[in-house]
Amino acid sequence: MRRKICAVVCAMAIAVAIWGCGRGADTRENSGMTEADAQGSGVESAEGQESDSMAGVDALTDAAGLAGTSFSILGDSISTFQGYNPVGYSVYFPEYGEVAHVEDTWWQRVADDLELTLYANGSSAGATVAGDSTETDNPQCGCNELRTNDLSGPEGACPDRVVIFMGANDMLQAVPLGTNDGTGLVEEGEVKTFSDAYTLMLDKVQANYPLAEIYCCTLPPMGDYGTDTPYVEFVNSRQLTSGDYGEVIAQIAGNRGLPVIELYHCGITVENLHEMTTDGVHPTTPGMACIAEAVKEALCK
Repeated sequence: MRRKICAVVCAMAIAVAIWGCGRGADTRENSGMTEADAQGSGVESAEGQESDSMAGVDALTDAAGLAGTSFSILGDSISTFQGYNPVGYSVYFPEYGEVAHVEDTWWQRVADDLELTLYANGSSAGATVAGDSTETDNPQCGCNELRTNDLSGPEGACPDRVVIFMGANDMLQAVPLGTNDGTGLVEEGEVKTFSDAYTLMLDKVQANYPLAEIYCCTLPPMGDYGTDTPYVEFVNSRQLTSGDYGEVIAQIAGNRGLPVIELYHCGITVENLHEMTTDGVHPTTPGMACIAEAVKEALCK
């Protein structure tokens, strides 16, 4: 039912331009403004520099056609915060970890800095992409009906953008990568490989929100507690790292013509995981800031 509602609303958007789904891309194509063009110069005081920086963000946002548009998130624990996720979803922050204020999450930073409206934060702690795709009441599988139907806005409105940031738990649980490059058909049911599940998830998101721009995030480095750094890169039982799962995400997104948000090189490294995360996986406030900057840069292109 939600899928039908959102499809109808999105169709109405084409006819009467109510929702404006996807209009940001056209605006960006017509703009030649760069971040350097948008920012002022010659300000000496700290207060003046801060004002100048915010003016640059505002100008860049306006040039990219983002201000006043909407986005939704399909994610896992890294994107949760109590009171901001659907009822019945598992939440990690702020009870666990060190991110105590919603303003410090990566997604709220993006919303605030780019003047975006968050339609739905469909994130659940512990969720994998793989699993039973036919389930309608289990938030722990990213490719199922519940998760892919939970991204619309008020009265079924289609979001202008959907940011997908999932795969960490598949890596931690050593879900097989599989061989789907994003073009193979996937049957509904128990989807056991990461590439099949990610492909099916995109099939559903694109079908449900046909006018939304969809962005696929790779995964930051993830650590296993060691004695030297103090973290070493986590290698699962299949001898795979978050970088390996990120490469699959990038390949699938690329073959479908979808933009990739590269988080493996967002400023979080194995060497600084003790500062950027609390446990090698869940970001601290500085880690959230790194993710937010990468997302903002991608959205403004």
